[in-house]
Amino acid sequence: MKKYISYCFALLLLYSCNTNDTIENYDVEKPIDLESESITDTIDFNFFNNDKLSTIEDEIISKPESPNVYYKRSIYYKLRKKYTLALEDINRSLKLAPDAAVFNFEKAAILYEYGVFVMDVSKIDEAEIYLNHTLSLDKDFKNAILLKSKILLYKKETDPSMKLVNDVLKLDKTNANAYFTKGMIYHYLGNKSLAISSYQTAIEMDADYYDAYMNLGLLFSEQNDNNAIEYYNSAIDIFPSSIEAHRNKGLYYHFSGRYSKARISFNKVAEIDSTFEEAYFNIGNTYIGLYSDTMSVFSKDTTLNQAIYYFEKAIDINPNYVQAIYNLGLQYEFKGDKAKAKELYLHAIEIDNNYAPALNAVNEL
Repeated sequence: MKKYISYCFALLLLYSCNTNDTIENYDVEKPIDLESESITDTIDFNFFNNDKLSTIEDEIISKPESPNVYYKRSIYYKLRKKYTLALEDINRSLKLAPDAAVFNFEKAAILYEYGVFVMDVSKIDEAEIYLNHTLSLDKDFKNAILLKSKILLYKKETDPSMKLVNDVLKLDKTNANAYFTKGMIYHYLGNKSLAISSYQTAIEMDADYYDAYMNLGLLFSEQNDNNAIEYYNSAIDIFPSSIEAHRNKGLYYHFSGRYSKARISFNKVAEIDSTFEEAYFNIGNTYIGLYSDTMSVFSKDTTLNQAIYYFEKAIDINPNYVQAIYNLGLQYEFKGDKAKAKELYLHAIEIDNNYAPALNAVNEL
């Protein structure tokens, strides 16, 4: 297989909004807790695993006028990158308690994550509006200050970003989120040793710091270091339903040539969310990875047919999945069906007329 194969690469977590952010106290109804309505310090990932959505929704039915229950569900959706649903719920909380700092902060955090995820600067700008309102309500809200630091980093303003982090650390030398944010800045600046040190300090401050493990996994992946697997496994231990942890672990295995192990991780992603089309795309790519010109004819056909099955499954979910359409065409070309391959390449170009791999493939047929 000499032709170009499309891949989806690991999500960079450098700008992710830390999901271990401390939840600050506020005076709505009574102090809330994600489980019993008395405040907690960090997100309880066990509470937000897949089987808990029904528990949250039962609580919404029993207390529809409480802003706290919608807040819980917004966090549940944010953890799964279902940002539209998360925003709908935090908006319900804000309608019931518009001047609660924690709800304004949560909306800012969701908008920030969403904006980074889809690379939409307008969402980052909107996040700043809610973040500024949060700080007008509570100027000492540490995680709001640190989110402001992350937004400055997103804008490549590293010096003011670092100043805000250091301001927080002057007040609180054990703040895990501050060390994590400092790690993000060093990571962005290319100082991997200081980034690793900062992320590890964040973990020393909070042993369940999910995002720190994820970013360490990413850093070690960049260095082709198998310690990446241990960090991804630690993240999975904290949050077993994390799509990105299983996905990044699978991608590390894939690009280090361990295709069967990669497939186990991608299958886990599909198990967590059967509608996540990229999981099937990545499974298809593991079969491409296993393909060899030295295989028997039977093994070649079997491997290509498995890849075709998973690329088609991805396309069924997302008919405009250009990379999957192209890779599907590639499989038919390898099988000798050039007419079918060309049809698929042209379909990919119809969706994205600048998609170079399909353009090149058509020219080479």
